[in-house]
Amino acid sequence: MNIIPGIGIGKIKYGMYEHEVIDLLGKPDRVDESEYVEGMGNWYRELWYTPENLTFTFKKDDQNRLGTITVMGGEHTLFSKKIFGKKIRAVSKLIVQETNEIARYEDWSSEELPEHECLLHNGLGIMFWFDFKELTELQCSYLFKLDSETIIWPVSS
Repeated sequence: MNIIPGIGIGKIKYGMYEHEVIDLLGKPDRVDESEYVEGMGNWYRELWYTPENLTFTFKKDDQNRLGTITVMGGEHTLFSKKIFGKKIRAVSKLIVQETNEIARYEDWSSEELPEHECLLHNGLGIMFWFDFKELTELQCSYLFKLDSETIIWPVSS
């Protein structure tokens, strides 16, 4: 499926409700429900579609609408190009070609993940995650209006 920044992936759009995603993709392999910080009430549900390398996150703060799509490899494309397994330099170059903007680099390496890096691009609403210099995961989300607070939902409620 093609990832469309700020819109979604394939027929799945930000702002959809859980049942709408299930109607399109069928029953998920797994459903997780948790809090970002225990006791704070910031609950979310995550639908896992493991064979498709996808998860869909619905946050209570977003009225339980789809707000994050995590893509973990596979044949998914961005700007109609296969990008998983590409090196940081190649992905960074593609981002600049498509947006005329440079993504912000962050080193997230630790003892457990010795070469874990990220390119952040707010204009695309995407975090590009690299392990051992190769793209392994994208965390994609909705975009915001110029006030940086108002969500742009591609699907009306």
